[in-house]
Amino acid sequence: MEKQKIGENAGKVWRYLNSDVDEITIPHLSTELGLSEESVALAVGWLAREDQICIKRVNGIIMLSSREKYYEFCFG
Repeated sequence: MEKQKIGENAGKVWRYLNSDVDEITIPHLSTELGLSEESVALAVGWLAREDQICIKRVNGIIMLSSREKYYEFCFG
């Protein structure tokens, strides 16, 4: 997959996480955005590298959230 497409998908993920969603899993986000789980995972990696997303494991499940909206989720 091209870097440009990964960046575009990162934008889709970022916008979705900054909407009304609290936290979400990669499979659920994949369904919501109509992207493959692989595409979402690559986009999440991009956002993580830029420190634009919160990633937390809850009961063994990776949960994602917007960094700006949920400081407690990220660091609490």
